[in-house]
Amino acid sequence: MFPTALSIMVSFLSAITLLGTPSEIYMFGTMYSYSAISMTIASTIAALVFMPKFREMNFTSVHEYLDKRFGRPVRSCTSLTYSFIMGGMKAVIWTDALQAIVILIGLLAAIIQGLIVLGGFKRTFSIASQGGRIEFDNVSFDPRTRHTIWSLLIGSSFNTLATYGFNQTQIQRYMSIRSTRGAKQALFINAIGTMILILLSSFMGVILYAYYVDCDPYTSKKIEDIDQIFPYFVMEVLGDKKGLPGVFLACMFSGSLSTISSGLNSLAAVLIEDIYKGLMNRQMTDQRQGFISKIVSIILGICIMLLTYVVSFFGSILNATLSLFGVLEGPIMGVFCLGFFFPQANQWGGLIGFLASLALQLWIFLGAQITKNQMKNVRLPLSIANCTDITNSTIEQMNTNQTVSTKSEYNIHFRSDPFINLYSVSYMWYTPIAVGTVLLVGVIVSYLTHPLKPHEIDPKLIIPVSDICCCLPKRCRDWLRCDINNKVHLKEKKNNNEFEMTTSDTTNTLCTNRTAQKLDINSK
Repeated sequence: MFPTALSIMVSFLSAITLLGTPSEIYMFGTMYSYSAISMTIASTIAALVFMPKFREMNFTSVHEYLDKRFGRPVRSCTSLTYSFIMGGMKAVIWTDALQAIVILIGLLAAIIQGLIVLGGFKRTFSIASQGGRIEFDNVSFDPRTRHTIWSLLIGSSFNTLATYGFNQTQIQRYMSIRSTRGAKQALFINAIGTMILILLSSFMGVILYAYYVDCDPYTSKKIEDIDQIFPYFVMEVLGDKKGLPGVFLACMFSGSLSTISSGLNSLAAVLIEDIYKGLMNRQMTDQRQGFISKIVSIILGICIMLLTYVVSFFGSILNATLSLFGVLEGPIMGVFCLGFFFPQANQWGGLIGFLASLALQLWIFLGAQITKNQMKNVRLPLSIANCTDITNSTIEQMNTNQTVSTKSEYNIHFRSDPFINLYSVSYMWYTPIAVGTVLLVGVIVSYLTHPLKPHEIDPKLIIPVSDICCCLPKRCRDWLRCDINNKVHLKEKKNNNEFEMTTSDTTNTLCTNRTAQKLDINSK
């Protein structure tokens, strides 16, 4: 159970987290650290609501549920979409568990050495506070604001729930644990470990700002990308410590390997189970399936390496990853929620709702990428005042370019353009928007195209809302319980009563016969 918990934790806490979170805090402040709380919220919901249902259904691929609930077209669409989310489970799980330890050691080594150089916690936080990096009170309701308490607690919870509740990579790990109780414990352990790693990565961002407060390596062109600042810091501060740069390098590679190994394993299973077997309608031996799985993994690995060049144009690594994840995983999560919580939803509702949500998300994402130079510059100020290896003329030129760019972005952002406002929506809201679109369109289309009747759906594919809202009064829970579940409940109760009556009648008959036999014997 514990190795599985560590495996769940590092499956998505890859080098993206280790590189992206410190640079996010460095550029935009500490608001992002609230996402650690969302991990606990999402893990709890996944453990109590969705994970037991998937274990009960015991499907090889999580998308098999959509086949049973909405039919083959919806399953194929979501499986193909999952194929673009990529960024023998026992071997993968133990590998991930060892990588989690390496990641933690590398991160702690960088933090400890950084605090030693800066002079302790107090001085580090004092410098970061003066630079505006310490912020925990942004409660703006403007969805265009990059990070607020609401977007991080609500939006980030949706993002995390899409990962832990409906992603094939995590479902495979649930199935590897013997009991549902053990799977729940693994998710809770994962939540604690994830919180710790995110908070440590966020604190690393504070250390980076305090160290480079007067000589930003990004502005001074010492690094080409802001996500390079953490490795640059390690080589500058830990370069003279034998072994520590190697630990950091192992930390980065471990983070990448944990995600890629898990993703390739899951993606190969999805493509073979959902695409090859489903669309081609062919079966294969275990030996042949294992061979094809290896070939598919090699091809996918090559494709991933080629796609890294394209993703490099999407901005910071954390922003790009979470944006793409919300665009692609959000509609998938919406279809699952539609199937679980809306018994009347039919195949057309699931298919059109999914496609509408995916189209809307792609429109917003691509629009944001095309018009990103026309949006407000929300990065906090950086300084190169004490850089000793660049000339004064270079500093003046950099400051002039930054001033002109910032003013231009500021003026264009406040034009009354509804499309720019739509594209400016924070990436943290992508997944909630996607889920809401699927539910709204799916329910409407289902009611326009013959909603399902209670006898037309398997009750095992439904999660009654009344069972989740267990704290409500019984009258409210009965009202929330759908007709399908009421009828199933009454049918089960009726069957149980008939079984009890039959058993009772049979017992009485046996007793009567035995009594009659005894009387006959005595009379003789």
